[in-house]
Amino acid sequence: MKYRRSDFLAADESSIPVDFDLELSDDQFANTPVKAVEECHVTGVLHFDGRSRVISHLHYTGVMIVEDSITSEDLEYDFEAESEKEYSFDPVDKSDAADPEDEEVIVVARDTIDLTDEAVEAIVYEAPMSITRLAREDYPKGADWVLISDQDKQDSEPQEDPRWAKLKELNFEDN
Repeated sequence: MKYRRSDFLAADESSIPVDFDLELSDDQFANTPVKAVEECHVTGVLHFDGRSRVISHLHYTGVMIVEDSITSEDLEYDFEAESEKEYSFDPVDKSDAADPEDEEVIVVARDTIDLTDEAVEAIVYEAPMSITRLAREDYPKGADWVLISDQDKQDSEPQEDPRWAKLKELNFEDN
């Protein structure tokens, strides 16, 4: 996943096609909802402007391991992700941009673009916030409690707090 400036200078039409299987270590997903990535295939293209800028257009497919939200078991989750980033081999002058906050250009070190961080970011973005393999009837419950879901039917009529019921009897009028 590393490309040097010389790779782009030698490429036909200033583009490098991308098509390979990516291996990522579990350490790269520390402090994320993704525990591991079992398999990942990357396709896309890297466009070079002929001077210093490279724009990546990448597509990822694979299987990630995430934690079941209820049982904490490992679950396999198929994912598809897209990413697009802009890299520069030269320092970037933010004053040249129309809106410096809109343009996020990654300045690369030692004339080498490493696409690993871009891949990790795109994959983590696709991780589900909440996922479970359990059927609704298998959710845990106890004597005085039950686990509910946002998909459960809720009472459409809000219940009135009895502590405030007496306030309805009072007449609040300005004299």
